[in-house]
Formats: sequence, C-alpha cells, structure tokens
Amino acid sequence: MEWLEQHEALAGWAQFLGAVLALFLTYITAFAPTWRRKRQLRDEAMRLLMHGYEVIESFHRTSAHFAPFQLSLRQAALSMNAAIEDLGRFPVYELDNNFGTMSLARRLMTMRMTVAAAKLFLDQAAQDIGDRTATAEEHEFLREMVGQQLKMAENLLMNRQMARPEWPAPGAAETA
Repeated sequence: MEWLEQHEALAGWAQFLGAVLALFLTYITAFAPTWRRKRQLRDEAMRLLMHGYEVIESFHRTSAHFAPFQLSLRQAALSMNAAIEDLGRFPVYELDNNFGTMSLARRLMTMRMTVAAAKLFLDQAAQDIGDRTATAEEHEFLREMVGQQLKMAENLLMNRQMARPEWPAPGAAETA
C-alpha cells in the first residue's frame, strides 16, 4: 500500500492495464464457445467423411471374398443409405470457408453424392441379379464400379485434388 502511495503517478497505468486485462478475459470467455463449436463441427465433418469412405470400403473389401447376391447387395445399399442420411443432416453452412475448391463443406457434399452413386449402382445390380448369385463377370464389374467410387471417396478423405471428368472421353470420337 505504501508503495502505491509513493508511486501515485502509476495509478493511471495500473487502471489501464486492469481494464485491458478485463477486456481480454471478456473476449476469451465470450468467444470460447464459438471456437469450441467450430472445432466440434470440423471434427464431426471429418468423422462423416471417414464414415462415407468406410461404408464403401467395407463392401469393396468384403465383396472380394464372396459372390454377391440380391440380399447382400441390398444390405450394403442400406448401410450406404444411413451414411447418406448422416451426411445430409450435417449443417455444412456453419463451417468456415465454404467456398474454397476443396473446402470441407464441398468435400462433404461430394462424399454424399459419391456414396449415393455407389448405393444407386448396388440397387440396380441387386435388381438385375434377381434371385440368383452374380456371375464372375458381374462380380468383377461390380467390384470395379464400387472400386471407382472408393477411389473418389479416398481422394475426398485425404483432401487430394481431383481432375474433373471429360465427356466424351478423349479418343472416344475416333473409336466410334
């Protein structure tokens, strides 16, 4: 106390530093929930990207060990449908940087379309196969098509740049 009385000129600076400290603490406590929410959204978005990849990868990995039949294809499509619904419920507009070419929001929407394309293909294959087991050619074609979707999902998960497809493919006019 005596020290403060002897250094009365510093009292103004002490008040100023106290006010700055109070403002800083207010700023931290006011925005901490927002920062936490943004971090939670990013973590959840990455979890959904992994879930989309895993649902395609699971079918692709296990389908190497059995010839698909209608029920197995419908079950795989059903699990993909659950991933599609989860991806569709995510609030992508709350993420930061929604407009970048490889933004997390765009990757989520593309993952949803990738899983939906794989599901559509499996539904059609289940309908085509009917009550029988897939032939070796159908099995190979099915694995190739799901494998393409798996590569796309892996690129989305790893945030790799992808080239847009070109239609018609180069050289397609020459072979027609």
